[in-house]
Amino acid sequence: MIPEYFAYFSIFFCIIGSYYYIKDTIHGKTRPNRVTWIFWSLAPLVAVYVGYKSGISLPLLASTFTAGFSPLLIVVASFFNKNSYWRITKFDILCGALSFIAIIIWVVTKNGIISLIFAILADLFAGIPTIIKSWKHSETETAGPYTLGILSQTITLLVIPNLSFQNYAFPLYIILANTIIVSGIKKNLFIRGKI
Repeated sequence: MIPEYFAYFSIFFCIIGSYYYIKDTIHGKTRPNRVTWIFWSLAPLVAVYVGYKSGISLPLLASTFTAGFSPLLIVVASFFNKNSYWRITKFDILCGALSFIAIIIWVVTKNGIISLIFAILADLFAGIPTIIKSWKHSETETAGPYTLGILSQTITLLVIPNLSFQNYAFPLYIILANTIIVSGIKKNLFIRGKI
């Protein structure tokens, strides 16, 4: 375990990654799926409230807040350029609805492990459209923020004092999800000869 204040490095990497994603979004290079990013914002912001009520430490709360506020800024940035958002499909709306239902179950469930599973499901359902997009339309994504997300969550894992399932499951899931997205982006860019 590393000292808890290293969680601030996690926040720093999240902010840097978000900056580049927002910049690429405003310039129309990156086209975020608004359903994904809205729910990627909502879930962590709900987690801040739940974590605050549970007595989670300030550095970890700040890290979670940043993880929710940054996607919200990305959604806002997607309105600055008419070409910088991804077309929403019925499948995206279904994923958003499933994410919303999972968030509700997560919040009302009193069992820690079940709540955690639904928190992960909420994030996963929200992320499925972007995961698919990263593999099929990698030119509409920016890999850097997801790579920094892997680094950020690795730091979070190293900060956790007690490696129980409840503590490490979500950061580990984020590392896996971001790795899948980065792999899709890089694989397709490699195939197209842009790497």
